Amino acid sequence: MGVVYVKNDCVVRWSQGQSPLALGDVWDDKAPLVVERPDLFDVEPTRVRGRQAQPVDQRHDEDQEPPAEPPTAPVVETATAQPGTKRPAARTTAARTKRKV
Repeated sequence: MGVVYVKNDCVVRWSQGQSPLALGDVWDDKAPLVVERPDLFDVEPTRVRGRQAQPVDQRHDEDQEPPAEPPTAPVVETATAQPGTKRPAARTTAARTKRKV
């Protein structure tokens, strides 16, 4: 039993009605929809989670050295206070003074 993978998100109208297809869905290669509309499917997975594609100019042959390790990500500052930290409350002068009438 072989399988094929959906190429695009779509709703397809075919001889047996309408069928929603989602990118990367796996179908049996002998399913009636696959037989009728093979243009919507591919034998290679269209979405592989975790795969990191390399641009064509960065691919290397066995004769070349492998590419250097990518630089580490810069440290990002946090904009919020740590849990339990109290922030100083700003007081306005109007709150401290009483109005004289």
